[in-house]
Amino acid sequence: MTPQSIPQRDQIENQHKWNLADIYADDNAWEDDFKKAQGIIETAPQFAGKLAKSPETMHACLTAGSELQMIIARLYQYAHLNKDLDNRVSKYQALTERAAVLGSQAGAAFAFVEPELLALDENKLREMAGQFEKTDEFDFYIKELIRSKSHIRSEEVEELLAQSSTVARGPDNIFTMLDDADMKYGIIKDENGEEVQLTKQRFQKFMESSDRRVRKDANDAFYVSYKDHVNTIGASLSSSVNKDVFYTKARRYDSCLHGALDGDNIPLSVYHSLIETTESNIDGLHAYVALRKRLLKIDTVYPYDLVCPLFPDQDYEVEYKDAVQQVLESAQPLGDKYGTALKAAFDQRWVDVFETEGKGSGAYSYSTYTRHPFVLMNYNNTVDNMFTLAHEMGHAMHSNLANSTQCFAKARYSIFVAEVASTLNEGLLLDYLLKKVTDTPQRLYLLNRSVDNALGTFFAQILYAHFELAIHEEVEKGGALSPDTMNELWKDLTQAYFGPDMTVDEFTPLKWSRIPHFYNAFYVYQYATSFAASAAILTKFLGGEEGLIDRYLTMLSSGGNNHPIELLKICGIDMATSAPVEATLKLFADQVAEIDKLA
Repeated sequence: MTPQSIPQRDQIENQHKWNLADIYADDNAWEDDFKKAQGIIETAPQFAGKLAKSPETMHACLTAGSELQMIIARLYQYAHLNKDLDNRVSKYQALTERAAVLGSQAGAAFAFVEPELLALDENKLREMAGQFEKTDEFDFYIKELIRSKSHIRSEEVEELLAQSSTVARGPDNIFTMLDDADMKYGIIKDENGEEVQLTKQRFQKFMESSDRRVRKDANDAFYVSYKDHVNTIGASLSSSVNKDVFYTKARRYDSCLHGALDGDNIPLSVYHSLIETTESNIDGLHAYVALRKRLLKIDTVYPYDLVCPLFPDQDYEVEYKDAVQQVLESAQPLGDKYGTALKAAFDQRWVDVFETEGKGSGAYSYSTYTRHPFVLMNYNNTVDNMFTLAHEMGHAMHSNLANSTQCFAKARYSIFVAEVASTLNEGLLLDYLLKKVTDTPQRLYLLNRSVDNALGTFFAQILYAHFELAIHEEVEKGGALSPDTMNELWKDLTQAYFGPDMTVDEFTPLKWSRIPHFYNAFYVYQYATSFAASAAILTKFLGGEEGLIDRYLTMLSSGGNNHPIELLKICGIDMATSAPVEATLKLFADQVAEIDKLA
């Protein structure tokens, strides 16, 4: 391969690739399940208007709906994962779209269920549900349905809303195709003067380069592509926000934020307090930018100076097999059952490891109830990628525990809880590595990595959350979004968060345009709340709190059988207070001060 080439799929060993036959043996098996789902959809009319007749009829309808959801989830998973292996292959783009359309059809066919159930007197509904063969299967669903009663519309409106879901996916699809399939980045020269084709994964690695020229060249070559497409991306994001406003009004919520948080029964005060508490205690972040300026010996700190190691002499590469071993060893405190399942995940090809031409960017864990989780990586031998691996395997193990413990109706958990599992694994990995360190330089390197992780997982996500809230509120009050207004908002927030030692460059205002999470409204704040919750749990664990690990694993195994704030209370964490966020801000400031002292 030439220096600028990207590996092809057939150049990767099978042990480092997903075995998607674990979902379906082949595309024909996918088609068989597709027909099965269509058959279940055709049974929907036999339940319509009859749910109040008997508990048996009601339970049969809910069971059929659950089976349908499980099949569609498998169909979409298989198509989407195949598509992500090479976004240029139109076949799996088509299968993904077919699965999504089928999901919309399923929602429309069973749209009568919730309005019909809610037409019953609440006591009558509870009484009938109490006569189900398994009374602990749909009990939380019924409870939540009653709680959300004011936001469930008539059968006719629910059917229309279900049918609209395919159209509503448009902005996200457009951005994904542009960002992952069509967007091309320039060629730059690396530290050795070799020409390299820029990709998202290589961009991240270049941002960690100790050569400032390389960082600047990568930054400029990367963001100029977004600048060239900013009007298209701006229109896409604006359309997504308008979609959110539409559903907010259709569901009779007070605001988009209210609609997004109500599903998990999260008080609005949690979101606002996260932003306000952080922005009122931002001095630690300002101090870190000033520290970077001193240690990097530069006159001006630009955004591309924020993630390069402060102690590059201690930087090192980690081969994938070594990363796997260290992730396994760092998870040992979680017990044998967890460790055995984690090792099996690596052995059984749950992870697609390396970047290849056309492959989806970044990393994620994708789980459905009836199949084991799949983890996408674009591993490139960095310490950061090792932590990302620990992070995504935390998600995978969470899903594995929940799916093997809970029934389908209670297995799916909220992102609010999900990110605790992933960031706790990162915390365990950091603790494991710090305990192996015997010299000050290595300790400084790892502390620097920890602080940078907080920068990306905590502070950046709160900045994103503020941005999301502002653009939604602008449209809600009758305003319109444009690239210029979003650029200006992003620029102002960046300056406020990073302080007087930060200088925004010409590309800084464009950074909103590359964030895919904005197409899933009010999602990113949960990274920050989860970061705070996991830090609190890890502090308790390292402090030797008796029985904490058992309670933690109980929380993971609980899946979605309760509201996420209540689940966290199993571990003694109350996110309805500002205490976990304040403690995280203090820990960050203390680590910055320790680096300042040791360096």
